[in-house]
Amino acid sequence: MHVSLKSTGAKPWLRNALIAAQVLFALGVVVGGAPMVAIAQEYVPPNRGIPGRREGGGTRGCWSSASNIPLDLPLTALVPQQNIGYTLVGYPTFYLYVPQFYAEQATAAEFVLSDVDGNEVYKTTFQTNDTAGIISLSLPESANLPPLEVGKDYHWSFSLVCDVSDRSADVVVDSWIQRVEPDAQLSAALQTTPPAQLPNLYARSGIWYDALTSVVQLRQQPEQDVPAAQWETLLNSVELDDVARYTSIESVNLGQGGGAR
Repeated sequence: MHVSLKSTGAKPWLRNALIAAQVLFALGVVVGGAPMVAIAQEYVPPNRGIPGRREGGGTRGCWSSASNIPLDLPLTALVPQQNIGYTLVGYPTFYLYVPQFYAEQATAAEFVLSDVDGNEVYKTTFQTNDTAGIISLSLPESANLPPLEVGKDYHWSFSLVCDVSDRSADVVVDSWIQRVEPDAQLSAALQTTPPAQLPNLYARSGIWYDALTSVVQLRQQPEQDVPAAQWETLLNSVELDDVARYTSIESVNLGQGGGAR
């Protein structure tokens, strides 16, 4: 099987990632003549990085008591170390870890997506309702919001608001996302790949956001067995070991925020 991927702009790392994907996918589909039901996958990162912050914390304002509370983990964006992740879809889903203390103390939460020039593309503000753990936010396919354009970088940030009159006290994480376009061969592979093996194909192809979403979607299908190793291995491969250790696929809270699905 040959799998390839194209986008606007040169990305040499994709060729190496896809070669690995071809070999591993072939091995994953059939081993000793028997199909593998589930595969633990590791993410192959792009050969580029963009400044960002995937962990955030605060001790000012309503967060002042945080220094006296043994927080389990900081506010964490579930993104690669390079702070740039790829997707094949126009309306992707974003994932974050929200500690219980911050969820309880936050006045509001805010998600903002901007283009590379800093122009705001989408913004939503919502109440956390004490919801802690892994949360997901999806761009809405409504309200005249256009899909992400192929080949363009977008910056996104997630803020927990402590004091609406002093936003400098916000706890913030931020990262980048780019939509890439699959060619005919990769599209065909995605159409024929069993759901349980999609996380592996996405991860080995460097498609971070879709790899994570495909693991979460498996959880929503009662007929699919989602081993803990899929969630843990994917997070461990981007050095989110603590998140992998203290969370599970069952802990994902779907559909947070005004635009989440």
